Amino acid sequence: MRRFRLTPLRLAAAVVAGSVACTGVAYAASLGIASSGLYAWSQALTKGSCNQTSTTESDTFVQQSNGTKTNAGQQQLSITGGTTGQQFAFIRFDLSGCSLPTTAGADSAVLTLYVTNAKSHTISFYPVYSSWSPATLNWNGVSGLTIAATATASFTPTTNNTAYTIPVTGDVDAAIKAGTLWGWELKDTTSGGAQTTQIAGAAISQAAERPSMTLSYEK
Repeated sequence: MRRFRLTPLRLAAAVVAGSVACTGVAYAASLGIASSGLYAWSQALTKGSCNQTSTTESDTFVQQSNGTKTNAGQQQLSITGGTTGQQFAFIRFDLSGCSLPTTAGADSAVLTLYVTNAKSHTISFYPVYSSWSPATLNWNGVSGLTIAATATASFTPTTNNTAYTIPVTGDVDAAIKAGTLWGWELKDTTSGGAQTTQIAGAAISQAAERPSMTLSYEK
């Protein structure tokens, strides 16, 4: 069975695989050709969902002002725009415990992030295609990663201490099929004065505020 991962097969820190929340069977129409004409019939589609929490999540942020500093295990992830003093956050999930079939595809995938400090700035998500570890990633190391040049998702948090959901279906669907997604780089892409948005990380004591992902899939 193909192993889907947003993290490497061997994680820098041990994680616990997420559990499958529910599984069912749905039916969809398909077309087929018989000798006497074109017919429509139904075929079974296996449906399932998988919820991921901080036990399968890794995160960190990097600081332009301190190129060698690592920030693994921080309760808050800082994201700052501008041209100096920038900070980028990184987040990923390991969905290998979802036991996805080899023919799986994502119906939907949604990230939930809890914003503790909102600045009404747009936070954009850039897929990362090479491995990184929260324990070692710093500002200087970002240049060595393969990161998409174009953002695939974004949101604009306006209220402190609020959970926001961000659809990432396209990225996760591609990762299921290709296995090359290593999470996202989060940047402040609003022009103007630098502001710092903060998002609760996996290390925060309040479990309800930790990042999570919900994946619905079918084969």
